[in-house]
Amino acid sequence: MKKRSLIVLLAAVLIIFCETPNFIKAGVTKDRGVYTTVAMKGQNLDMPASGYISCKTFSPGQTPAAVVVGYGYSDGENGRPLVFNLELTEIATGTILANLDGSAYAGKAAVFDLPIRKSGDYRLRLLANSSVFDTWDFKVNRETSVDTNSPAPALVYAKGNFSASLAGTTDAFTDYDEYLLEAINYSVQKAYADADSSSFVQIPVGQVVIQFKQSDTGEVNSAKIVENTLNESFGKFFLKSLQSGSPYKAWTATAKTALGTNSRPMTVTFYYD
Repeated sequence: MKKRSLIVLLAAVLIIFCETPNFIKAGVTKDRGVYTTVAMKGQNLDMPASGYISCKTFSPGQTPAAVVVGYGYSDGENGRPLVFNLELTEIATGTILANLDGSAYAGKAAVFDLPIRKSGDYRLRLLANSSVFDTWDFKVNRETSVDTNSPAPALVYAKGNFSASLAGTTDAFTDYDEYLLEAINYSVQKAYADADSSSFVQIPVGQVVIQFKQSDTGEVNSAKIVENTLNESFGKFFLKSLQSGSPYKAWTATAKTALGTNSRPMTVTFYYD
């Protein structure tokens, strides 16, 4: 199938799945700036910018994708991209859900799937060289049904803050456990910096409780999750963060003597709010 035929086919698919009133104009997109389209599997098809149809309202089964077009230039021999930052904001709260870095070449589209999990109004801002080049507002519906007799309670979504607390400490370990808590928090922040940030947006506040045994050499053993009000991915994230920091600093001789054993049970609670 020729590339032009492929573009026509993809445009037809989008027209089916994005209601016509949501288009700027059927078959027409921005020539320059940022807009949204329905995400497609294998979306990086090296299509020209005109291959993506704009859509401003997304139903429960649709994933919005941002399209940046009309930037970059040619020096006569090589294409030169515009490096930009794409900021995704939840309009009702002003919460910045994602900062996406990318580059756009002349005549090509840069496309990003957007990490949106709940209904609401959203705004994209396209920034380059510390200036706002363009903005785009759109709406997402994630409600599959509405029961007017039993309205669901409003969820409180986390702002992206991590913290932790320890249980099982004794007076002899006061100073040591201040260090340990700081070291555990550092391990979490390091894991977060290495992770896909889109996995942490639009998640209700919650906590993960992990029990473990710590040896006098600082080793974490037999760690297990005993409570998780977040989700399975978060449980694994916090468990791995705790274990990746092991071994922690060895106990002091004074603390070990006061405890009278070379191992102690501990509980750490991780919070995401």
